[in-house]
Amino acid sequence: MTMFTRPGSPVACAIVLGMLTLSALGCSDETSAKDAAGADASASAEEAETEEYVCPMHPQVRQDGPGTCPICFMDLVPGGSSGDEGDVPSVRLSEGARKLAGVANARVEAGPLDDRLEVFGRIEVSEKAEVDLSAWVGGRIERLYVHARGETVKRGQRIARIYSPELLSAQQTLIQAQRNLEQARSVDSPSRTSAAQASMRAVRDELRLLGMDSRQIDAVLAEGVARETVDVFAQASGTVRERLVSVGDYVTTGQPIVSLAALDTVWAQLEIFEQDIARVEVGQPVAVSVPALDRTLEGRVDFLAPEIEPERRVMLARVPLPNDEGQLRPGMFVEASLERRVGDDQLLSLPFSAVLWTGSRSMVYRLDSSLERPAYVPVQVELGDRVGERVVIKEGLKAGDEVAAQGAFRIDASLQIRGGPSMMSEHNDHEPVEVDAQGTRFDPPIDPARLPEGSWYCDMGTTHYAHPESGECPVCGMFLVEKGADSDEEAGDASQHSHDHSGGDHAH
Repeated sequence: MTMFTRPGSPVACAIVLGMLTLSALGCSDETSAKDAAGADASASAEEAETEEYVCPMHPQVRQDGPGTCPICFMDLVPGGSSGDEGDVPSVRLSEGARKLAGVANARVEAGPLDDRLEVFGRIEVSEKAEVDLSAWVGGRIERLYVHARGETVKRGQRIARIYSPELLSAQQTLIQAQRNLEQARSVDSPSRTSAAQASMRAVRDELRLLGMDSRQIDAVLAEGVARETVDVFAQASGTVRERLVSVGDYVTTGQPIVSLAALDTVWAQLEIFEQDIARVEVGQPVAVSVPALDRTLEGRVDFLAPEIEPERRVMLARVPLPNDEGQLRPGMFVEASLERRVGDDQLLSLPFSAVLWTGSRSMVYRLDSSLERPAYVPVQVELGDRVGERVVIKEGLKAGDEVAAQGAFRIDASLQIRGGPSMMSEHNDHEPVEVDAQGTRFDPPIDPARLPEGSWYCDMGTTHYAHPESGECPVCGMFLVEKGADSDEEAGDASQHSHDHSGGDHAH
């Protein structure tokens, strides 16, 4: 049903009034929402605008937004906010500032570490398998059956033939002893037989000492004829490393004829530098990689050389390797990885990148969650050995502590800007220093307040070089700044001087 009203009637007036009221309320709510959003945006923009960016290397360079340093052209990083609560110096970074500064955290872990040492070496002949085949009797070399290096010799193989008057005389004595024994037996004389048998045994022993084996001796007795020459047989198998005589040479008893090396087992001689000697021990497992063969063999260190090679300044670690197929050839280069387990379940360690050094001190930045607003706090630590990418912590931290593993230097620069005890500053060292006429370098850097008045110094928050006269820093190339009596005026002059040198304007 349609309702009609007259203009100016009470009902029409009520309807119009209601519509105007609803319209006013809607506009008011929309306006309030827009005002609130605008206020939040303004607050965020204001907060973003007030965040200060600084140069990690030149703390005097500051501005209200991202940019680059006009002196060293490094990217500026957020200065964060001072997190000092009471006497605790700290640096507080927002999540965005932490990401922009490249700060990453890691925890202090408890437990043993796996140490891996990568070294180089080469394949060598096992000295335990080196054998010299020698002449058992003096004489002249009539013939050689081994001609060149690299030939394979098997045990029992004939290698040379020697003419020996001494051997010829001993064989004749043997033949005569056999005749005497036969005569003694023919007359059935036990005493003569016993004496002939003793003589026979003595001559046979003499021939064995001269290099003849039982088979050769029996052949002489069977034929009843003394041989002018004797064959030399190999007492071991191996590869010829060197032929030491030629046909026609005269040799004496015991003189080497051929040098052999058994290659069924070879040595990998690994080169260990002096600073790594403590990381290697006998019995340590080793993975030996042979690039030429694209093979990796497992072994263990069985010997450490007692001396350092004077020329290369390395210690040799020996690893025996099986070589049944003969593919490992002496002289081949190898790469090896030695592994060991360091420490026990109580060993504390953290990433090596988390530690800042000043020469006399080592510091890390620990995230202190006990503060009202968590912040990074500098902690001095005592370090142990470095194991791979981690370093052992002796004192200063406990298991579970969270530290800045990446970007710690930028946190330190931020704390240094605020005058806190950064890694660059000694807590209780305020003694004045002298500056030589030729200039003085300071490592670690010192507080400029310790310099004498009128000296010129490199102003990087702390000072690593000073000179009695103006000039450039030989360390970083910056112009030196003169130290005046008024530290505030000095800081302003230093900043202005640095910006004049860069040739550009920069907001502070």
